[in-house]
Amino acid sequence: MIARVRGTAGAGPPVVYVPGIDGTGELLLETGPRLAASYRLIRLSYEAERPAPTGGDRYEDLALSIVDRLDELGVERAILLAESFGGGVALHVALAHPERVSGLLIVNSFAYYSARARLLWSTLSSPLVPDPLFHLGRRYLAPRLLFGPRRESESFRSFQRLSGVAFDDGYCRRLRMIRRLDLRPNLPAIRMPVALYASDSDRVVQSVHEMSAMAERLPNATFEVLRDMGHLALPMVEEPWTERLQALVRRSDHSSVATTGA
Repeated sequence: MIARVRGTAGAGPPVVYVPGIDGTGELLLETGPRLAASYRLIRLSYEAERPAPTGGDRYEDLALSIVDRLDELGVERAILLAESFGGGVALHVALAHPERVSGLLIVNSFAYYSARARLLWSTLSSPLVPDPLFHLGRRYLAPRLLFGPRRESESFRSFQRLSGVAFDDGYCRRLRMIRRLDLRPNLPAIRMPVALYASDSDRVVQSVHEMSAMAERLPNATFEVLRDMGHLALPMVEEPWTERLQALVRRSDHSSVATTGA
């Protein structure tokens, strides 16, 4: 599994969007242009290498490929903006290459997916879902599953206009990666500023539970619960994501000054 650059836009401090398990880099929706007005926004996508690596795909390799993309773009350090599956990827980058990460903003994610029975069911059942059934479910189940109480929002209507990616080989391989993820013992080593956001109506990840546990182990983290929000929180146009990033950048700048003693 490797990361590719899906697109770049804007100028300013670099912000790298590390997507969720869909892997397309498209689910920022209208939030993308808003961020690009203040930042150099780099959107990543995931590519499943073929054949699959011996022993399976690894978060470590995906994280290393993100560093390779930063090198190609001439980016020395960046804020990583990650959601869901992408949170574990971003945490791996921060652990293995802390000099390349100035801060982390993570939404509805996990360092260890504790709902193991649900994860096993998803891993076994996803490859069996035919494309027509996937697209039917995306149209009629996604509002409640992904957007929760905000399912009448303009962001959801933008989501519906995307064709979507079915449960293909890459998606199923990323699901299997989650089963091996457990970064709980490593979190205290992440010293850069981290901002964690969890939706209280997330039906995909037990976000409040998972991320409050992360916040307890991360030494420089803030944690906020997003009220009446579903799993897809980053695309919500009414949410102040630009301002939240600005607050994280200020924390990062302050942390850098304190570290250098300037």
